Amino acid sequence: MKKLRWSIILAAVISMAVAQQASAQSILGIVAQLLHVKQPVLLGTTGSCLNAFQGGPCTQTSTLVLLDPDTGALIKTIGPVGFTVNGLAWDRTTGKLFATTALGDLKFHGLITINPFTGAGKPVNKNVVNFGLTGDPAPVHSISVDVFGHMVGWYDEKIPPASSDTYVRINQNTGVATEFLNTGINTSQNGVSFGEFNLLWNFDSPTVEIDPITQVVTPVQNAYLLNPFDGKPLLTKRLSPQVAVALGDFNPVNNLYYGLNFNPASNPPFETSIWVVDVVSGTVTPLGATVDGLHTLAFIP
Repeated sequence: MKKLRWSIILAAVISMAVAQQASAQSILGIVAQLLHVKQPVLLGTTGSCLNAFQGGPCTQTSTLVLLDPDTGALIKTIGPVGFTVNGLAWDRTTGKLFATTALGDLKFHGLITINPFTGAGKPVNKNVVNFGLTGDPAPVHSISVDVFGHMVGWYDEKIPPASSDTYVRINQNTGVATEFLNTGINTSQNGVSFGEFNLLWNFDSPTVEIDPITQVVTPVQNAYLLNPFDGKPLLTKRLSPQVAVALGDFNPVNNLYYGLNFNPASNPPFETSIWVVDVVSGTVTPLGATVDGLHTLAFIP
């Protein structure tokens, strides 16, 4: 069964490359990379919103890329999505690649599918904007799908009186989200992903803790094990060293989380690297530099 699945994937990739008049050398390179160490396929999208203000019009759309899971290096630029992607996830139960789009997307704000062989995006339901939610626009991002096909996501609450961030469960067939407010977690950059044993994690960016008595400031970074039914934390795991690991995904082969670190000191598109988190030990290690402007990651097992 495993050999058949690889045969289908490889045949599709080769067919796409031939259709695009790719050279024989590039085709062989793609096949060699996919077979190397029996790693899963790693996809990502470049192009963040880069709007002038939160919720404002995006100045970029996204492009789907194929990456080397061993190094993070670019293997192939697949094609334009046509939307500004801020979350990416593979659903193994349907064989579909899903994405969320940014608030400032000029075409559509909601849930889309992406053709993994061409990069083309398409709304799940063009009539369901803002994930079917009423009220303020919901900046849903960092989505993930569990082994049973349940999609979840996250968004940061920046405006009072919200006391903490919001967790969502999303129906992939309709694009409609159900909100779970007041998770009890206030995060900055996020990485929400299902790992081994269908455990759901959210990786926060580095922050500080202040001792209420001594006023000593301590740098910290947390990974939260979430209740998948309401998004509230079940436990907290400290990470070291403290490095932002946003909008990533668990590698299904080794159960390590691969997240993105953006260099804000660089000029757009920002220099980006991939860092790997071992949730058992709490260690964070570098994988390597990746495509400038890479904004999301998703593994296809």
